[in-house]
Amino acid sequence: MIVRAGTGWQYALADLSLILFLATASALSQAGDKAHQSATAVLPVAAVSESEPVAVWSAGSNAPPLDTWLGQVAKDPRLEVRIVIRYTGDSRSAAMAQAAQLAESGGPRASQARIFVEPGQRAGASVTLVYTSEVSARRQTNDAARPVIQSGT
Repeated sequence: MIVRAGTGWQYALADLSLILFLATASALSQAGDKAHQSATAVLPVAAVSESEPVAVWSAGSNAPPLDTWLGQVAKDPRLEVRIVIRYTGDSRSAAMAQAAQLAESGGPRASQARIFVEPGQRAGASVTLVYTSEVSARRQTNDAARPVIQSGT
């Protein structure tokens, strides 16, 4: 049996790898600044990441006023105030007015509140404090846009 040099599968694989490398390098050189521009382009508005509420306030006879409660509990600036109003039937406009009234009664801390008005099985209002922000949503969107490189060992 005569074995000739250069006919093994290793050489074929090396040739294919070299061709793939050259094709990729050629495509990247033609892309130029387009790849860089797409990485710095403004990303679409992303959903804010969810987290568990740190504190919950509900309207009730024994509940403190919202601005007092926020003054006691919401000292951390990373906490986001979230107002949730649920309504039943055709009372959507009344629920929207209630949400605006709660945001105003919450004082300066509630002025930047995220407001949700949604239909539900029973009407009610609650205010929660959560560790979420638009900055973390942008960071997650940027992380999702980057390719994940894993190294095997």
